[in-house]
Amino acid sequence: MPQYLQAGLWGLLGGSALLLGAATAFLFRLPQRLVAAVMAVGAGVLISAVAFDLMDAAYKRGGFDSTALGFLAGAAAYTVANILISRRGAKHRKRSGANPSAALPPAAEGAGLAVAVGALLDGIPESVVIGVSLLEGAGVSLVTVAAVFLSNVPEGLSSASGMKAAGHKPAYIFGVWGAIAFASGLAAAFGNLA
Repeated sequence: MPQYLQAGLWGLLGGSALLLGAATAFLFRLPQRLVAAVMAVGAGVLISAVAFDLMDAAYKRGGFDSTALGFLAGAAAYTVANILISRRGAKHRKRSGANPSAALPPAAEGAGLAVAVGALLDGIPESVVIGVSLLEGAGVSLVTVAAVFLSNVPEGLSSASGMKAAGHKPAYIFGVWGAIAFASGLAAAFGNLA
């Protein structure tokens, strides 16, 4: 099997965790504290992978300038997307609504989609890294694939919970996550080819 197809399948595996999280949220009514705890674990896993695996590899291959520029460009892209999403109806997406005494607005229509856009923004570079890891000849970086997989489950879970609460149909929810999982596979294949 060509290496770029292997990369695409590894990227698809990492992205498929988004569907697993979405299915869990769709099938079960989970307490908000549990969803928050799962999100925290997923964020910790991803931060650890970035700090100990990806940033070190980027620094060794590209030096400080390229690594810093890539890090800042990613942070800027995420910040701009966050601002745009907030302005388009998902301003209160980070509020849990668990405090009944506080007059919180109902869940915004775009709250679940905001998390999905975030998953796409971080999923593409993660998948490119998976594809690039195959170029070293030692096989895929299982640490990176595991970190991506484990961080994607809570992203799919959280976002699908928000989409479900906003009244979206299953076809919409799974269509969004299926498209992002597919894009992750394509990004991994592209990372390997490029």
